[in-house]
Amino acid sequence: MRIRFDRLLQQFVVRWFWIQQVLVTSIAAAIAWQVGNGVIKNGGLVAAVVASLTVRSSLHKSTRDGVGQVLGSSVGAGAALLALHFFGLGVVTVGITVLISLVGARLLHLGEVAAINVPVTALIVLGPGLSETTAINRLTSTIIGASIAIVLSTFAHPKTPAGRTIDRISSLTDRCASLMTQMAEGLVDGYTLDEAGRWLARGRLLVEEIPSIRNQVIEARVFAKWLPASRSANAEKLYLRAIAVEHLIIQVRATSRILYDLQLGEYNQRLQME
Repeated sequence: MRIRFDRLLQQFVVRWFWIQQVLVTSIAAAIAWQVGNGVIKNGGLVAAVVASLTVRSSLHKSTRDGVGQVLGSSVGAGAALLALHFFGLGVVTVGITVLISLVGARLLHLGEVAAINVPVTALIVLGPGLSETTAINRLTSTIIGASIAIVLSTFAHPKTPAGRTIDRISSLTDRCASLMTQMAEGLVDGYTLDEAGRWLARGRLLVEEIPSIRNQVIEARVFAKWLPASRSANAEKLYLRAIAVEHLIIQVRATSRILYDLQLGEYNQRLQME
């Protein structure tokens, strides 16, 4: 019984970050619903939808990116109002709204997910039963929902971009060290082709992590520009550490490839001799 409980607890520990995201998103939607209905009549639904979209896109982003999401949603909703005023509700209005929303998201340097959320929130403003008053109410609800989501996203992932970068660097270096240790022990004790294949697969998986560490360290550098010079200097040091980790990963992967090729060559020679 104790073993089963420990296994169940371990499942929650392993998935805690995902559980944390789900809980924060749910709470953000519930609060946005309550605040939206309290401020504007029937404004809770739009606020809850926008909160759910925004908190998911900003969980791993800095405060600057969160503010950009709020501004982008406002730009998209504003574009919907202007297009509605000049062209009425129709195909032209929808096309212009999405166009302006995507361009605005690009100018604000929002991420891929956040950029998609901007036209989505704009189209919510263009929903059925639209009048000028209703459109303004939906725009206000959009801002309420996005603002609540940005505040609560801090609790979903309270670490700064620099802290997240350090975590990524530590995780990757640990994985590199573990793989290098196993390969070194295999050279001493003798290793099989299957072991070499597993080492090569792990090396390739490490290489696939390079884009994520690049994105994370770039976020840390951008965020540091809004902080004192000391934070900016720390971000530059993290950038150099990330570059070093990239080179380490490439070397580890190359080593695993060499070991695999050596064992494969010996295996082919044995087959020819037989």
